[in-house]
Amino acid sequence: MVATGPNVRSVDVEDRVLYDPEDHAEVELGVKSYVLLRERDLHAVAASRVAKDDQTGLYL
Repeated sequence: MVATGPNVRSVDVEDRVLYDPEDHAEVELGVKSYVLLRERDLHAVAASRVAKDDQTGLYL
């Protein structure tokens, strides 16, 4: 994640997310492309802030 909106609950900046590659929008700003997603379209979030006893590090 590069940025999140003000009402996002489960995702933070720097999290890695799993999503359906056919269910998103892309926007190009300058030379970079960004994927736009709604929080409800995420399948999983991998975050280093997840407790160490969590086996996968994936949650949603």
